[in-house]
Amino acid sequence: MSWQPYAARPDSTVTGTLLQWEGVADEHHAARTLLAWLPPSYAAEPGRRYPAVYFHDGQNVFDAATGFSGEWGADETLTRLAQEGLEAVAVGIPNGGERRFHEYSAAPTPELPDLGGGGADDYVAFLSETVKPLVDGSLRTLPGPDSTVVIGSSMGGLVSLHALLTRPDVFGHAGVMSPAFWTAPVEAFTRVQTSPTPTGRIWLDIGGREGPGEPERQRAYWQDAHAMRDLLLDKGMGERLRFVADPQGTHHESAWAERLPGALRFLLGEE
Repeated sequence: MSWQPYAARPDSTVTGTLLQWEGVADEHHAARTLLAWLPPSYAAEPGRRYPAVYFHDGQNVFDAATGFSGEWGADETLTRLAQEGLEAVAVGIPNGGERRFHEYSAAPTPELPDLGGGGADDYVAFLSETVKPLVDGSLRTLPGPDSTVVIGSSMGGLVSLHALLTRPDVFGHAGVMSPAFWTAPVEAFTRVQTSPTPTGRIWLDIGGREGPGEPERQRAYWQDAHAMRDLLLDKGMGERLRFVADPQGTHHESAWAERLPGALRFLLGEE
């Protein structure tokens, strides 16, 4: 197996060079097709190495044709950021479909008993021991944690923070977008309280309209994110935490795409 050109569809929206590696799996995770986007200078500067950004829900990161509700436009955003001199390899790890909630959650959710839960440690191990070694061994990345970002939204935001806290030897910075802390508030907040303060950067954001038609859920998203901000500041994150709250922000790829440029500038150390 190896990297191959991305199998674009007629309605694909990919910008730049996107590769795919089929059949990536481990004992806990069914085979899935890993995606890797290369920065514009990659081919022209063969001696250069790049930081890497690992995105959850990889189906939604680069291509609207595969996204289940749009795309993040990470390829377009990184193309624009390259014009500012900020370049990175971007890796999309597709979710496990019906197992998505289980993979991204560190603990079962009483409100959602049919979705399972508690698979976050196994998923972070999959990233750390299968996905990242494959990427570092085949692409010109800077492999250290200082040059490695993990980012996601909703449940992907939770597992990004979980990865930063449990494997700081692998992931140095985390993008925690629209985190669904309501699914496991005790686990999430206890984990932060009892873990060493991260030495890298955390981008944490939230919208005021995260749960359309569900006022209680909207309040939970909003209040939990602000409470996590306060906890991280109490832990001493200081300027290594960037918190963005958008009262009009929705729980949708379009909202995360809008906030992604600022998140990547901060997480990659340019702001």
